[in-house]
Amino acid sequence: MGRKAVVRQDVSCPSCGSHHVVKCGRPLGRQRYLCRDCGKYFLGDATYHHHSRKLREEALKMYANGMSMRAISKVLNVPLGTVFTWIKRYGRQNYEKLVELWGKAKDLVKGSVFTKVVDEMWTYLYKNTRAFYKWIFACYVYTRLGVYLVYSVNDRDENTFRGVKKYVSDEGRWASDDYNLYFWLKDHTVISPVNPNESLHSSLRDRLVRFKRATKAVNGSISTMMYSIALVLWEKS
Repeated sequence: MGRKAVVRQDVSCPSCGSHHVVKCGRPLGRQRYLCRDCGKYFLGDATYHHHSRKLREEALKMYANGMSMRAISKVLNVPLGTVFTWIKRYGRQNYEKLVELWGKAKDLVKGSVFTKVVDEMWTYLYKNTRAFYKWIFACYVYTRLGVYLVYSVNDRDENTFRGVKKYVSDEGRWASDDYNLYFWLKDHTVISPVNPNESLHSSLRDRLVRFKRATKAVNGSISTMMYSIALVLWEKS
């Protein structure tokens, strides 16, 4: 059995403010505590900085409107690591919401899909001092109930495109450029390079520093790209 939590008026959890804490060892001679309400560990003599929800929302809005993490850190006087944590945490939450909505939308629009317009946009992924091309596959699904957008990020191949197709109904015609990956699609039409997806690509390049053509080596992971796009889409909605 674990220790019984006690109410300590002299110690409170820096994460949730609870006084229901227990002592939990002394790493490097410093008293550590465990919060029984939120489950987080903290040091009793450490200084913790709290940031308001309004400040976090402002940072996310600035990021989704073209500012870099470093610039946000300087303007708001917040550590760069904190800004990165916010973007990763809330970007992941928004992306998970999108995935859930895509699954529901696929079932909801059955029998009403008439066109699916797909296109790709390139960007860079930085690994081990080298920049690699990565591609954002975006598909607008036009239905009688409305339009929704699905996207996936990775190499310019069938696997990445499959990440889009699994959230799109088989009905309706496909429309794309003349990239050979799409020629095997059923009921496929080649359209002009200037299609509805181009406005999304322009918006992403304008609103996210990491996707600007002249900027290399700013995307450190595929997940960061996915989460960043989710932040832009939620901020625009």
